[in-house]
Amino acid sequence: MAATEILPNFYKINLVIPRGGFESFLDGWLLRDEAREQTILVETGPACSVPELLRRLRELNADKIDYLVYTHIHLDHAGGVGQFIAAHPETKVLAPEKGRRHLIDPSKLMDGSRAVLGGLCDTYGAPKPLPAENIIDGGIGGLSVIDTPGHSPHHSSYIYEMNGKKILFAGEAAGCFTKTEDEDIFLRPATPHRFFYETAIASLDKLLALEGIDIVCFPHSGYFYDYRGKFAAGKKQMTLWLEILSREPRPLTVEEAVAKLKTNDPELAKLSKLPIGVKEREEHFIRQSANGYLKYIERNENIEAEGVR
Repeated sequence: MAATEILPNFYKINLVIPRGGFESFLDGWLLRDEAREQTILVETGPACSVPELLRRLRELNADKIDYLVYTHIHLDHAGGVGQFIAAHPETKVLAPEKGRRHLIDPSKLMDGSRAVLGGLCDTYGAPKPLPAENIIDGGIGGLSVIDTPGHSPHHSSYIYEMNGKKILFAGEAAGCFTKTEDEDIFLRPATPHRFFYETAIASLDKLLALEGIDIVCFPHSGYFYDYRGKFAAGKKQMTLWLEILSREPRPLTVEEAVAKLKTNDPELAKLSKLPIGVKEREEHFIRQSANGYLKYIERNENIEAEGVR
């Protein structure tokens, strides 16, 4: 589905990635705030998603985008910023401060992404530089910024208040949610190779403490009304993975770690309910997330060993 109106003047837009299993992997969000006379887009997706995104915005008569907002600067979320601004040079961009340099000069972002994602980078497409003058520090009416590092060191979440509703954009703070063939929800952590467990849990606790949220939106993917339930589920799974992988007396390989997680995490049993292409995608990212945990455990063990000496 191209675009879904969730609330009046608030739309979920599927950001198309032309690769098997990735067709519904990523969502962006359009807010047309008539009271404040501003239009906001949250996430563009990678470069490959921008042409279809622009077409869908035209279908919604969103001819002018005042602000573009990013939860974090990873290739699948922000890789399309330069291409988007080429079509909408009037748009101002708000992104976490620590990641902004990668929008202006995306060369390191592309190199780092290729080291982790491999050929998937070719599908996402090469990002174009963002002119520095398009970046703003804040000042978007109705928008509150919450610092939520964990999935990335520069990850932010946002609350936007419109028409009496509080809408939370939580990025990947709680992990990734995928609808199964029987309408259940499959959940996995989004823990990259530079993962810091305590930081991620502290951010989840911050989000769990929020009051009065009407709807929470995740780029991967979809929206939910039970925001605390989703954050609690993400925290429970993150904690469980650490317990499972910390039990072993010797270092595990990634494949061994994945096998243990599949045996002990009930959420991963839902893999069998995903379409084959989506299942293959999630198997890939489970390995990445497991590796993030293994690197975290290894760093902690090295720190403890240094302390004993």
